[in-house]
Amino acid sequence: MSIEVQHWSGAGNRFVIVDNRQRTIENPWNSLLVRSLCKRKHLPDAEGLLVLIELDPMDSKCNYDFYNPDGSTGVMCGNGARCAVRHAILTGNFKTNQVELILNGCLYQAKLVGNDRVALQLPIYKELRLIESWTYVNVGSHHVIIDARELVQSNEEFDRFDLIQFANENLNSYRDKVGIRNLNLNIAFPINDQQTIRLRTYENGVYDETQACGTGAVSTAIAFWTRNIIRNSEIHLIPTSQRILIVHLDINDEKEEKISGMILEGDARQDTSSNRFDIESMQYL
Repeated sequence: MSIEVQHWSGAGNRFVIVDNRQRTIENPWNSLLVRSLCKRKHLPDAEGLLVLIELDPMDSKCNYDFYNPDGSTGVMCGNGARCAVRHAILTGNFKTNQVELILNGCLYQAKLVGNDRVALQLPIYKELRLIESWTYVNVGSHHVIIDARELVQSNEEFDRFDLIQFANENLNSYRDKVGIRNLNLNIAFPINDQQTIRLRTYENGVYDETQACGTGAVSTAIAFWTRNIIRNSEIHLIPTSQRILIVHLDINDEKEEKISGMILEGDARQDTSSNRFDIESMQYL
C-alpha cells in the first residue's frame, strides 16, 4: 500500500505532509515510518512531518499532528503550523482566509495575508528566563537564545561559525542549567537598524542546523526585546534560508511594557509535485 506525500517549506523549513483523514495509518505514527518519510529520495531531508487528521471547510477548521524527523511529537512547530494552514486552505478550498488550526492538540488562529504568506497567532510564552548573558524561552517548544556577538565579530564570521560543533560541545551544559533535555539552540546576530536579526538554529529532533525555525524566531524576538537589544515591536528575522520571517509583538503599555502576544508571519509553499511512498518497504516510489 502506498500513500501520497506532499513536499512543503515554511521560510525554508522543509516538511512532508500526508493526508490521513481516511485513517490509512493509525495514530500515533511510529518513529521508523516518520524517519523514512523525512528521508526523501531526490530532495534534501525533511525537517518534520505534518499529518492531516480532520478538515472542516465550512467552518475553516483543520487538525494536524506534527512529528520531528526522529519520530518525537507533542511540540509546537511555527513554520510547520503555517504550512499546515495553507495546505488546509488549498486542500479544503476554504472560502475565507481566517483559519482555526489544531496542532498536536493545541488551538491556534491564523490567516492568509498574501498569495503564500501565513500569519500565525501564538499565545503568550509559557516561560522566560534571563540566565547570565543568554535567554531561555518556552513558546510550546524550548529554546536557548545566544547573542552571537559574544561568539563572532562580523556577518562574515557569523556565516562561517560552526554551529553544529558548538551545539555538540555546549548543548548538554545548557540542558543542565535549564533542566530540560529537548532544547533548541539559536545564535542571533542583530543588525544595526533596531529591527533586523540574523538567526541560525540547531533543532532538537533534527539534530542539525535547519534552514529556518519559526518558534526559534519568535523566541529570539522575545529575548532580544526583553533584553532591550531591539525595541521595535515588528522584528524581521533572516534565517539560514534567507526567506525572512516577521514577528509581531503585542506590547501591553499598561503593564510596564510586557509582551502579551505574538504573531509569526512568513511564506508557506509547496516546493515540488507530490509523490508516493510505499508503507511496506518504507521507501519512496
